Amino acid sequence: MNWPGRVSRYRDNARGIATVRTFLAFLIVALILLSGCERENKITGLTGPVIEFSSVPRAGAGSPSKLTTIAGRVYGAEPGQEIVLYANSGDRWWVQPFTDQPFTKIESDSTWSSPTHPGTEYAALLVGPTFHPSTTTDILPTQGVFATAVIPGELPFWRKRWFPIACVLAAMFMVIGLYRLRLYQLTRRMNLRFEERLAGRMRVAQELHDTLLQGVISASMQLHVVVDQLPANSPAQPALGRILQLMGEVIEEGRNTLRGIRSSSESPDHMEQEFLRMRNELGTDERVNFRVVVEGSPRPLQRPIRNEIYSIGREAMVNAFRHSGANNLEVELEYATDRMTVLVRDNGCGIDPQLLRAGRDGHWGLPGMRDRANRMGASLRVLSAPSAGTEIELCIPGHIAFGPQTLDTRNNWVSKLYSRKMKVGKSVAESGRHS
Repeated sequence: MNWPGRVSRYRDNARGIATVRTFLAFLIVALILLSGCERENKITGLTGPVIEFSSVPRAGAGSPSKLTTIAGRVYGAEPGQEIVLYANSGDRWWVQPFTDQPFTKIESDSTWSSPTHPGTEYAALLVGPTFHPSTTTDILPTQGVFATAVIPGELPFWRKRWFPIACVLAAMFMVIGLYRLRLYQLTRRMNLRFEERLAGRMRVAQELHDTLLQGVISASMQLHVVVDQLPANSPAQPALGRILQLMGEVIEEGRNTLRGIRSSSESPDHMEQEFLRMRNELGTDERVNFRVVVEGSPRPLQRPIRNEIYSIGREAMVNAFRHSGANNLEVELEYATDRMTVLVRDNGCGIDPQLLRAGRDGHWGLPGMRDRANRMGASLRVLSAPSAGTEIELCIPGHIAFGPQTLDTRNNWVSKLYSRKMKVGKSVAESGRHS
């Protein structure tokens, strides 16, 4: 059972659900804030009593059969004063709710409430006991009126000013949420694929160690016994000695290969230290000037991606150490916000253009590097010319190399201001430099 894959899958599902919940919370808060804005009452009358509305019916055309409730409060009303309501049907003001019931009583707590027919606007007039309201009017009366307040009818929510803004915000959050959810799904699939591939590589490495490599070691030991039993002047002694030397080289190369497979999964951090140790693993010429340079602040890489970066970088270094004849080799690791770049350059003999295009028959060097880069969604660029050295650049997008959950852009401006190239492990990196 692939427990790491299942744990990764559950973790990514939880992150996706958390993203959707965050989006919904933001949407609810935005709607509450926008809908909670108080309506401004249009109050006329500069001095004296003041009328305000606490409940306004929805705006609509006048309908004799439909009644809704309108309510409010009066500040500074005198005893005996009452409210007269009017509703505007679009061309005229009509007294509410009926012509024989034009007055609305003000309660002891200064509130008032009355039924009314729908209108585009509503008006409340504070009048005295001698006021006689007209049934309809083009202009609201002012004679005998102590205070007047006018307010538009309540609009449907889809016609309110906050509704388009809420729709735009909802669409934006939905797009962001869907994008992040999709990104999590793709990352989860990629992680599962890489973990399966890594498990397969480890099984192959174990099988090679337990079968092929152990068999070669056993054959080498038996051949040593045979050589030791031969007379010193035997004509077969030189040939068998060369065979033993060749078998020793094969055993050592096999061990280095298996060590490379295993070390790519044993140390999750400090990629630069891995490249520095690679020189000792490969047993290269100490006269070669070798260094590792880091640009930007090192960041933790996703383990499957780190394994692929290690394999590609190791193959590039093996080719440079063994085939280029270079006396200067440099590995540059760049940690940027949106990408991870690995650059391996040397000043050796370069690569033949034909080999650069098609690779060497029977070898899996450059084609294997390109295949690994394509599988993880990275780009691989190889620049070389005879006697002009070789430069291999691997560029991995940030969301693939570091994962979407670690894309913290809060300190981007700091890293841009203070990013610089650092020599990692100065005493180690400089050890290969000879004057």
